[in-house]
Amino acid sequence: MGYGRSLRPDATLVQIDLDYRTMRKNHDVSLGIVGDAGVVLEAVLAELGKAKADVAKRREAWLEELWQIERQAVEAELPKLRSDNSPIHPLRLAYELNEFLTEDSIFIGDAGDVLTFAGRVIQPKAPGRWMDTGPLGNLGIGTPFAMAAKLAHPDQEVVCLFGDGSFALTGWDFESCVRHGLPFIGVIGNNSHQNQVRYSTRLHLGRQFGELTTKLCDVNYAEFAKMLGGYGEEVREAKDIQPALRRARESGKCALINVWVDSEVFSPGTTHQTMYR
Repeated sequence: MGYGRSLRPDATLVQIDLDYRTMRKNHDVSLGIVGDAGVVLEAVLAELGKAKADVAKRREAWLEELWQIERQAVEAELPKLRSDNSPIHPLRLAYELNEFLTEDSIFIGDAGDVLTFAGRVIQPKAPGRWMDTGPLGNLGIGTPFAMAAKLAHPDQEVVCLFGDGSFALTGWDFESCVRHGLPFIGVIGNNSHQNQVRYSTRLHLGRQFGELTTKLCDVNYAEFAKMLGGYGEEVREAKDIQPALRRARESGKCALINVWVDSEVFSPGTTHQTMYR
């Protein structure tokens, strides 16, 4: 969200846009092309096709470089992915969720910092099996996305990871899921805070104001699920996450697994975002 500040000064920057008035609006460009992005990129691909072998070779080398960086990052995170600490590290929750998902699972992410952790770990098993809040974190999409996914694909499992703050925005629609027979498995990474906003508030206004403005109640959403006719479990130990997920799957009901996660850790995605500095 630095509006181009992260681009190297010597980079060649090409902007394609339908409206010439937006050209060079946020950043100067080396080449501006007014036109439909699809049409322009088709023309670019046609030109690249003339040197297909060379392009493919360079692409493979680039992908291998990226995979190497990815492997190193995963290896560095392994202690946290397997951590038995209590409260539970969000990366351990993400690891267990990734292990739980199947080829038929549609994964939905509706959280701030909890999802930023999970996005580095959870890997969809097939194309079109991941939906989330988008780059600006439009929280509250989890339950309605789960309903829509189940209506569109009634034979597929729907698993949604929430933050407790995001679930509170549209969580009452869990009752609609129960009433209309749209079962999904909801997992709440509960740290009793709006942790992504908490980080920025602490940074700019100090710890006291960070707690004052972003602290949430310690709500056990497993009981909320039971109250509305669904299945619910509370998890405080990492070893209990996987069994709870399996029981939720076996219940066949709308389910919420309330997992208490460590509120004092923040994802690199949160601490490195320009808007929070």
